[in-house]
Amino acid sequence: MGQFPKAVAYYYKRWHEFEMDLHHHPAIEIMYVMDGKCQIEIDDRIVHMRKGQYIYIQSNVKHRLIIDKDHPCRMLNIEFILHRNKTTPYMSIEQLFQTQPSIRSLFDQNERYFLLKDDEAVYFTLRHLVLELDHQSTNNQLLIDNLMVQLLLWIDRNRREYHEQTGNQHIKKALTYIHEHYDTEIKVERLASITHLHPSYLHKIFRRSQGMTINQYITKVRLEKAKMLLVNTEIPVTEISNYVGVNTSQYFSNLFKKETGLSPSAYREHFREI
Repeated sequence: MGQFPKAVAYYYKRWHEFEMDLHHHPAIEIMYVMDGKCQIEIDDRIVHMRKGQYIYIQSNVKHRLIIDKDHPCRMLNIEFILHRNKTTPYMSIEQLFQTQPSIRSLFDQNERYFLLKDDEAVYFTLRHLVLELDHQSTNNQLLIDNLMVQLLLWIDRNRREYHEQTGNQHIKKALTYIHEHYDTEIKVERLASITHLHPSYLHKIFRRSQGMTINQYITKVRLEKAKMLLVNTEIPVTEISNYVGVNTSQYFSNLFKKETGLSPSAYREHFREI
């Protein structure tokens, strides 16, 4: 018998000045801000939330809600567990993983929480789910199960779109830095620092985005600049390497010939004759 998400608590609540005790529970919790703003203390961090945002908190993660007296907040909360005792599941969570593999990451305990902005699809589904749960019976159990699956699917899509968008922003920052500093030594650690990403993760999304490694891209930029300088300027061939951030003239010459099949001098002569 497979596991299936089962709601164990759900409620609307308008909060005024309030500080919840730090607590944890075995259920996964979704806290959706319908109006106003709030703060969530979680893992020794303060997460700021506003209207249209929601936080997804993994099970047994300590957290607490903080509401400022000048900024009341109305929220919709739902807590759910993965339950094994359903007799007729709409779709087990294992089947859902097979159908939509990316959903598995929603239950990855290594990512203890994540904050997302909704396009109203999540709220729409949450509203209908809570309404059906309030009138729960054997007659609407299939609809409740269906809405639970929809909720996970919408959150998964929301999350993937967010990562794609922010991933593109990170890549853009890295590309800009490379194009502005190709004449100097560029270390991956520096790119990771300006994008606020772990180097291995930056490597991963960069390769996925550009179809090559970071170092391959840096070399490509440097060689393209070198070709332009060889053809369009009178800079001595022996100095071109300094203009494109390659340490020695000999290494540059070897790198250039490997890429183009010509030495820098031969490349200049050939393309100036055309």
